[in-house]
Amino acid sequence: MPLIIVLIGITVAILFWILRVRGTVKTLRDVDRDIRGPQRRVGSAFEDIAGTPLERVRDPRLAATILMIQLVRTGSPLTASEKTQILEFMETPLEIARISASFEWAWTYTQARLPFARVADPLVPLLRRTLTPAERTELIAMLNQVAGAHSAPSQLQREGISHLRRKLMAGEVYRLNDRQNRSA
Repeated sequence: MPLIIVLIGITVAILFWILRVRGTVKTLRDVDRDIRGPQRRVGSAFEDIAGTPLERVRDPRLAATILMIQLVRTGSPLTASEKTQILEFMETPLEIARISASFEWAWTYTQARLPFARVADPLVPLLRRTLTPAERTELIAMLNQVAGAHSAPSQLQREGISHLRRKLMAGEVYRLNDRQNRSA
């Protein structure tokens, strides 16, 4: 009889602690959920003032390097031939002095399998502001060559490049149309 009472006592104690731990875990999840909203709003307010890391990029050469790296990381890991092509472009025509350090810095702005447009869109205002139409065309050509360095460009890469081309050249099409209309 005392053995049965001890077993019942142990069972009740175990159930008590299980229920207590479950309640504590549930309370912690609720607190975590309540805190995440304000944390997100604070981060969002900071980004509204200072911009996202990509929006804070001020060097068009760094932006071009970021775009080349992200383009090849969109669909698959970076291959040696793609990296070589990017490094060659960093040397000529981008004329970056510290190539390896700049490559590593640009790498921190990219993410594997992130859609190319999510990286390109914040950089478009900088590129439109600082690059001439000829340099924009050269950037698109560089991206096409990087995409084809290892194998034929994938569908994702082609779509990303055409999306960037539309965004970069949007104002130029209107200017060309205006010039053609005036001369006619």
